[in-house]
Amino acid sequence: MLNMRKPKGYQNYKNQKSPKKNVGFYIALAICIVTVAAAAWTTYGSVMDYSELAEESSEQSAEVKVDQDVSGEKYESEAEENNVSDDESTEESAEPSEESDEESDTQESDEAEAVPQDAQEDSEEAVETAVDTSRTSPIEKGKIIKKFSPNNPIQSKTMSDWRTHSGVDISASKGTPVHSITGGTVKMIYKDALLGNVIVVEHTGGFTAYYCGLTDTPVVKTGNTVSTGDTIGYVGTVPGEILDESHLHLEIKSDSDLIDPTTIF
Repeated sequence: MLNMRKPKGYQNYKNQKSPKKNVGFYIALAICIVTVAAAAWTTYGSVMDYSELAEESSEQSAEVKVDQDVSGEKYESEAEENNVSDDESTEESAEPSEESDEESDTQESDEAEAVPQDAQEDSEEAVETAVDTSRTSPIEKGKIIKKFSPNNPIQSKTMSDWRTHSGVDISASKGTPVHSITGGTVKMIYKDALLGNVIVVEHTGGFTAYYCGLTDTPVVKTGNTVSTGDTIGYVGTVPGEILDESHLHLEIKSDSDLIDPTTIF
């Protein structure tokens, strides 16, 4: 075999080159390890920071919820929101109502203006007719036989003395119908020792009439409504004036004051 001899210095060259390669490899490996470690540490730090932030956020949320539940702020805020929404809905619903009321008033006003004047006059006449204001004498074709004398005494045949006369006496035979002077309401029916059977009627016009000396069988009852000329009873006897000719004794009061009946009919 050929004994090939290596050139001088070859071994030294080999020994010098190998260590350099090893050192470079380890340096590169170290750099990679350091880089990986740094990246791992950075990742670990980010994960820890995120975990801490998440825990803090969770704790704050729990504290807020506890504070709201304990203090009632949550429910108060909800109640305020509900009240605000209720008020808004009330205002919205009220506005159409006001508009409808205005429209109704305007329509009524227009309708009132549209009513013809003749129709209004007819309506006024109908109202006047409903209130019975006409008047008549209580005794048809009756004559005054004793006048109204509240201050000056008049001789009384029956009582044999002189006394005032608080009404008027209208001649009428017994059984003659007694008519209501005007419209009104029967307020009272009673019997008096001197005036006999009395029917009290509160008439329209602000006066009250006392029809005295009637029979025991009145035509009306207390509470009845009468019109002008209605028969309310019949001429009977006036005990305190029995010696005078047959008549109706009539007294009229206005605000509790006696007035002359002849000024009424």
